[in-house]
Amino acid sequence: MGNLKAVWTDLPDVDEEITFKKEFHRCFGCGWDKVMLGAEKPFDHHRYWDGYFAVASVAPGQGLTVLDVAVAGGDGIKPVCYNVIVT
Repeated sequence: MGNLKAVWTDLPDVDEEITFKKEFHRCFGCGWDKVMLGAEKPFDHHRYWDGYFAVASVAPGQGLTVLDVAVAGGDGIKPVCYNVIVT
């Protein structure tokens, strides 16, 4: 569990890695290479993602997980899951 700190979905339409990383820093206040999971991979691995978000105060939680939510709601259908980057 954690607290949502920032969401970035209005990504710049740029092909330059340096420009994109500057905008990432502007949004989150942290450098891409310090907080991005998989930052060691080529930039093309990440460049077509739809958005990024930051979470603060992360702590272990008990109870339901995201995968349990739909089942707990009674329809028995598991939600579609996406890769999520948490800083």
